[in-house]
Amino acid sequence: MSTVPVAGLVRVAEADVYKSGRLAGRLRRDGDDVEFSYVEDYLSDATLPAVAGTLPRRAEPVRASAGAVPPFFAGLLPEGARLQAVTAGARTSVDDHLTLLLVVGSDAIGDVQVLPHGELPTDPPALIDPERATSADFTEVFARATSTDPDQLDRVALPGVQVKVSAAMISTPVGTTAGPAILKLDPAGYPHLVENEHFFLGLAGACGLPVPDHRLLPDRAGRLGLLVERFDRQVVLGGPVRRLAQEDACQVLGRYPAAKYRLTFQEVAAGLARAVEAAGGSRPLALRRILETAAFSYLIGNGDLHGKNLSVRQAPSGLWEVTPAYDLLCTQPYTGWRDPMSLPMYGRANRLTRRWWLDAAQRLGLAERALSRALDRLVAVSRAHLDRLDEIGFDEPTTDRLRDLISTRCDELAG
Repeated sequence: MSTVPVAGLVRVAEADVYKSGRLAGRLRRDGDDVEFSYVEDYLSDATLPAVAGTLPRRAEPVRASAGAVPPFFAGLLPEGARLQAVTAGARTSVDDHLTLLLVVGSDAIGDVQVLPHGELPTDPPALIDPERATSADFTEVFARATSTDPDQLDRVALPGVQVKVSAAMISTPVGTTAGPAILKLDPAGYPHLVENEHFFLGLAGACGLPVPDHRLLPDRAGRLGLLVERFDRQVVLGGPVRRLAQEDACQVLGRYPAAKYRLTFQEVAAGLARAVEAAGGSRPLALRRILETAAFSYLIGNGDLHGKNLSVRQAPSGLWEVTPAYDLLCTQPYTGWRDPMSLPMYGRANRLTRRWWLDAAQRLGLAERALSRALDRLVAVSRAHLDRLDEIGFDEPTTDRLRDLISTRCDELAG
């Protein structure tokens, strides 16, 4: 974490960029522009990877204008309530990307860290110890996570917080005996948001989708938080935690986070699959995972599967793959039951029948039979869970309406 006071970061003109703990390059202000360039020592070692797919190893700098940083780095910034807190705490504006990145860049998603020039990478302290959650007050944790006081600012970056529903959900990294995790909390006005996500992550896992380990965690007043394992971190027995490279669809496509709702599903699927294949992974497997995740999101009424909620990572084995599914919840009870898919699929964002999904698979280059089996599995397992929807905690009318929605979409996907 930076030793420069938060209020002073707006005047820092140069930042060091670390990749997997090694100095890889620098970000520098040049008037109103910011440019990234690799350091010579990093370029001279041909075995070292590029910082990101859109930042190839070369001597020429990559420049961004009007206070922005290149899109990959912008994708490391937090969103929603956390971005508002960081911006206010740093006494700057949302378009001053470098200052905001310096506030939170020591602990971002993936294996890249950004710090003021000359400082060494460290991890910021966790807001809470989950093993002592029953003696904590999540209301206080929520207040600290969104504090604008420079001395209290939670200096971590967790992009991908959804705008339409769970921008209200605050996520903060924590350390557990099992390794790094994220604690999610929800405020008043969004009832049962963490129980909602917990249930549907469990259902996704039962359907065969890779999902992170997760559990509900009560505080001393019985308020619930959702603890989710960080899959961009690997716990090495007897050694330090290893950071794993990860990029979401906006980063892979070289788009700024503001474009996450303007992308199409086919752009996202093709871009992520292409990135996996270029790094030696399986393109067909990547496409099937992306289509499965999207079909599951449609089935449960998740209208927030946008360009930052689909990602790829370098697995501990070294191969690239689609990440475990995350941010899976039903948005419909919070949006009037008229929330279409965020990423239109070949021009359609609702009434996505089985034929539509199979045609999409074929157009993307995936054999229909591969997705057909996956759709059958999603439908069978989801139908078997319809009687368990009351576990979320919604009132009876909401639960009944959710059951009807999922049952109807099961019929659509079954054809």
